[in-house]
Amino acid sequence: MIRRNKIFSKLVLGIFLAASLSVSVPQSVFAASSRLGGTDRYDTSTKVSQNGWTTSDYVVLASGQGYADALCAAPVAKKFNAPILLTPSGTLSGQIKSEIARLKATHVIIIGGNASVSDAIEKQLSGMSLDVQRFGGKDRYETSAIVASKLLASAKEIVVASGQGYADALSIAPVAAIKGMPILLTSKDAVPDSVKSYIASNKANIGKTYVIGGTGAISDNVSSSLPISFRINGKDRFDTNVSIMAYFASNLKFDNLYIVRGVGPKGNEFADALSAAALAAKNSSAVMLTYGDISKADSDFVKINIKSSSNIVAVGGTAAVPDSVMSTIQQDVSSGSDSSSSSSADADLISAANSLKTIKGLNSAQQSIVDSVVSVIDKHSSDANYDYSSDSQVASVKTQYSALSSDDKTSFKTAIMNSGMSYSAAMTLKNKFGL
Repeated sequence: MIRRNKIFSKLVLGIFLAASLSVSVPQSVFAASSRLGGTDRYDTSTKVSQNGWTTSDYVVLASGQGYADALCAAPVAKKFNAPILLTPSGTLSGQIKSEIARLKATHVIIIGGNASVSDAIEKQLSGMSLDVQRFGGKDRYETSAIVASKLLASAKEIVVASGQGYADALSIAPVAAIKGMPILLTSKDAVPDSVKSYIASNKANIGKTYVIGGTGAISDNVSSSLPISFRINGKDRFDTNVSIMAYFASNLKFDNLYIVRGVGPKGNEFADALSAAALAAKNSSAVMLTYGDISKADSDFVKINIKSSSNIVAVGGTAAVPDSVMSTIQQDVSSGSDSSSSSSADADLISAANSLKTIKGLNSAQQSIVDSVVSVIDKHSSDANYDYSSDSQVASVKTQYSALSSDDKTSFKTAIMNSGMSYSAAMTLKNKFGL
């Protein structure tokens, strides 16, 4: 049996865990697209709120000037079916007051300490006859632990993400919200005491910890100290984002996909994604991080998972998500999985088979799956028109994989990840074999 290292790459996620597959569509068919953007981040947060909520008893209020405390807000919003509204730290704008009134909200949950959202704002809200609760600690780490302990104390799965950057936490935010998982923040090399205390108090309940991001964000020492930890990462924030969407595809619907800016020179480009996370969670959807263009991994994921009937939503103005990005995504949706029948797809299948052949140390059930897959690919790799769905050996692969124990699936996926198979080969393999 191979060594279990509990680290998952986008390769494994793409093969085995992306459950939604689109059918090929004619190139003339495009996904619908729309934009939720205002004059600034605060206006955009109200536009997102107006799109998703006619009324809401609760509003989650977070700072639009600093990302740290607000990273754990999406699960709170989902729990109370509430939008996330952004505010300047010092005073509540008339625009946000108007949106709270439109929603007919009676409760406001402030995320963060008074440095993030001032006491003056809390007093303004109380003066509007609103019930106000504040979940905030002395720093971002304690805030995440307080939110978890007050609202998600019995969670069976938890998320741990870097508190020193916003991208990874925002990528996982809609999924964490959908699954009722708290987002706990950590530094790279040490789990803060407040977070450590929450985990220790709830260790008996925690069956899995998702560590988001690579070792540059969260070290292996930190990851190995967490209960039953599994790392989801990529070579950068955009690949990590795709890995998250692929891993949790069975928890997501792709009727909507929210496109946000994931990086920029000012360090405050988190804001639109934060607002979008609550709406994405409400619709069981994901956010896709972009920056001026989309990566090949993004493109491959869209072609496989996003349908022509899906609504592709840009969150923020054109400076944040250019029209050219939306056009590229529409074209990728239009082309669908046509590429999987091309010569490049045939090359990917051959590459996948070669990678599978290098795997050593599998048990008999795992090896049987590998042998079946390699056998089919070897037999038909020269026939571009071969219909893999008609091969009984392909159906057998599905049955064999389903019969594996949870531990065997984990070690099998780890073995495939360590084989060095490319992302495109993995996606093509998934397409042909339906795993």
